[in-house]
Amino acid sequence: MFDGERGGIMEKILVTIGRQYGSGGRMIGRQIAENLGISFYDRELIELASQKSGIEVGTLSMFNERAVPATLLKMKSRGAGKDVGDILFQTQTQIIREIAEKESCVIIGRCGDYVLQDFPQLFSVFVTAPIPKRVQRIMERNHMSEEDARAAVDKVDRQRRDYYNHYTGKSLGGPESYQLTVDSSVLGIEGTVRALEEKIGFRIKNKEYVL
Repeated sequence: MFDGERGGIMEKILVTIGRQYGSGGRMIGRQIAENLGISFYDRELIELASQKSGIEVGTLSMFNERAVPATLLKMKSRGAGKDVGDILFQTQTQIIREIAEKESCVIIGRCGDYVLQDFPQLFSVFVTAPIPKRVQRIMERNHMSEEDARAAVDKVDRQRRDYYNHYTGKSLGGPESYQLTVDSSVLGIEGTVRALEEKIGFRIKNKEYVL
């Protein structure tokens, strides 16, 4: 773990990973977390948001990284009557910031780069890859036809883009939003993991809190 036990330079490292669907961003983030011995948060954030908001996991999952309008007319929670998507975003934002205050971690999606932009330990990454490579990955992972995989890539990319743009006022994947953008097809998953870990180590060694 990159902390005081290994050099005393930085108390924590906060890695946020935005990604295009099928780019392998989630896999890359999980591997980095495992290699560095730090916490990993993706779908776990939905469960934590459910506990905090009192809204069922199944309901929140419908609005996971989606800017979908819907109103809760009756809900036994402090967010009663509010847009479900807004409740989820606000709750996850609070949870992410609470986690960042306590420990090193890897956060997947959820506008993490925007939510933690004022944390000096932030290392924000956007993972991309050419569409054919992403379609192939989805075909193999989800056992889908090429046509269905391409439709899925287009749909999820659009949902994530609308979600990010709605809550941040910025563009998903835009250079102003991330400290580093990587094409996972160049080095592959393992190679990209190693490259990012080297960058993290370089920042810590050289006391770089902001790129």
